[in-house]
Amino acid sequence: ADFGFNDFRSEETLPPMQKRGPLASDAAMTDEIIREADASEDPVFMFAVSLQNHGPYEPYRYYNPSHKVAAPISSWARESLLSYAEGSADADRGLERLVEWAKKRQRPTVIAFFGDHLPPLGPVYVETGFLKDNVAPRKEPSPEAALEHHQTPLIIWSNRTGPAEEMGAVSPAFLPYHILTTAGITHPYYTGFLGALRERYRVVDRNLLLSPAGEATPDWARQKKVDPAINDFRLIQYDMMFGKRNAAPDFFPETVDKVVAHTS
Repeated sequence: ADFGFNDFRSEETLPPMQKRGPLASDAAMTDEIIREADASEDPVFMFAVSLQNHGPYEPYRYYNPSHKVAAPISSWARESLLSYAEGSADADRGLERLVEWAKKRQRPTVIAFFGDHLPPLGPVYVETGFLKDNVAPRKEPSPEAALEHHQTPLIIWSNRTGPAEEMGAVSPAFLPYHILTTAGITHPYYTGFLGALRERYRVVDRNLLLSPAGEATPDWARQKKVDPAINDFRLIQYDMMFGKRNAAPDFFPETVDKVVAHTS
């Protein structure tokens, strides 16, 4: 499927990247983001996936950690948590570098920084009492538990307007809407559809719907009557990813007739 990317870069096509621990460092990835953005004359969208602080978090990942962990848990769990904490600090420094770089740019720049799932700390969760098992259950007993165990930090920042206003919990599917809104871009296509849906729901999960007011609809997919807006959402996603892409001309016209980026 065409997800709108013109280029996919990986270890095979990226320049050699310095490692921190066993994987490419966040510092090296930040260097590459800045280099490519500065080299582009046209507007550019980059989706970068950091590897340095990806799990599992084996003990002693770094030979020179700058943090310490004190907790009434096993030595293995403490060292695992230290590996995560050290990598998180490096990720935070990478974000700081991006923001400081963007502040000096004349071109409008938006940075979105987020985690796509709870870090897989496994036994650390059990030993600290955060979870009963190594991973969070897919279906939680309450909306509060779902947010506690599945929500991750999210920052959207613009060098024109600063941080986006408090968004609360956001399903990843709504990120395009928030990023484009922060950039000052509006259009009636898929982003407009997401904006209308966002007014009704802030979380769309297979087991839970949450309204902006925090009203929960658990097990919504099992109900006889499903909100037509949610049903349209499901159908559009399925059509574009696995179907015949009938929605493309109306919701994703750029995938049908390629547009040429321009500046004004």
